[in-house]
Amino acid sequence: MNSQAHKIIFISASLALLLLFRFPLWKISLGIPQYPKDITVHIWIDKMVNHTKKAMEIINVLNHNIGMKAIEPHSIPELKYFRWIVYGMVLIGIIAGMSGNRKVMISWLGVLVLLCVAGLADFYAWQYHYGHDLDPAAPIAVEGKSFQPPLIGKKTIVNFTVISLPMAGAVVPAVSFILGVIAIRLTIKR
Repeated sequence: MNSQAHKIIFISASLALLLLFRFPLWKISLGIPQYPKDITVHIWIDKMVNHTKKAMEIINVLNHNIGMKAIEPHSIPELKYFRWIVYGMVLIGIIAGMSGNRKVMISWLGVLVLLCVAGLADFYAWQYHYGHDLDPAAPIAVEGKSFQPPLIGKKTIVNFTVISLPMAGAVVPAVSFILGVIAIRLTIKR
């Protein structure tokens, strides 16, 4: 095998992270009896996209009725700075790959794993905050109820059915990780 294969594979692992801008990370769908189709929002690394026309507007009206704050993508800081973290990881990954240094490449993979765990924890905290910090003066108050969607899976909250699932973008870091591990294993075989 080419003596530079490990470098090429590792650089490919870091460049694969750019696919986070091509595919959504997560999808949250809200099913309610009053609407014939689920109201769905796709969450990307740097934006939230309505799957159906005015989905966010409908969700915010429903959220207001139960006391949740409005979800305003432009006010979510993560959607602004996550893109820069991805760009930084790509750049550092390219440098690590070009160096061919196993310890540097392992460190990059470690940071990638930590960022994925931190991203999931942040998403959970965001859901928790929105689902538990309810206005007590809301038009519809359900004593002792939170409206936190599941991190992954399906949950019925009063008469709402919420489905939260990872999408293709959530697989991208795993692909990068696997490619990185392959590259590191090639350095061991050399």
